[in-house]
Amino acid sequence: MEYASGLIKLKPETESKVEEWKNTISSRLNEAAATLQDEEVQIESWFKIEIEGCKYLLWYLRAKSIKRVFEVSMKLKHPIDKFHYELMAEITAEDGNILAEPLIDIPRK
Repeated sequence: MEYASGLIKLKPETESKVEEWKNTISSRLNEAAATLQDEEVQIESWFKIEIEGCKYLLWYLRAKSIKRVFEVSMKLKHPIDKFHYELMAEITAEDGNILAEPLIDIPRK
């Protein structure tokens, strides 16, 4: 398994859009789960954090291939993918994608 994580710096005043995104994904979990299956994702988690007054989303993925996750998701097979990418483009600050350097992931066998 591979893993990846990062921060998405949010544009100011986009909290309501983040809430809309969270509620939409939560209400369409079957569709989101179908996307994860297509992408061979084992875990996808999202968190809201604030650092020095700036708001971010923190994401974490564990999948068979991180490269494949992004290749498959960009095909927008499921309408939830289109919603996700459009909303992320709307709320992400300029130069707001910050990838984390993977150090260690401890899976439970």
